[in-house]
Amino acid sequence: MGFCGSCQHNAAAPLAQVQLFQIKRGYRARWNMIDFSVEADSDQWTLRVRDSKSSETLYMAHRGGVRAAQSAAIDSASFRFTCDSSSPELKWQAYW
Repeated sequence: MGFCGSCQHNAAAPLAQVQLFQIKRGYRARWNMIDFSVEADSDQWTLRVRDSKSSETLYMAHRGGVRAAQSAAIDSASFRFTCDSSSPELKWQAYW
């Protein structure tokens, strides 16, 4: 683009800085003083099984899908904390 001597061209205004944030998305459940959480990361789901009293993480893993992560959390609890082969029935509550 050509410029003539009498024209004033303003420089482009700098873009305002954009703050990026991520909305946490996940599911929670509680069973027998054990807290379960399944939370979305950038490309996978992180599951955590924690002691409700001490907040100690008892198990943590990553899965490719939300249902796989929920199943792994339930399997972990049934393997560690039940004497029989039955799995706990969890009511998952979504959060954002």
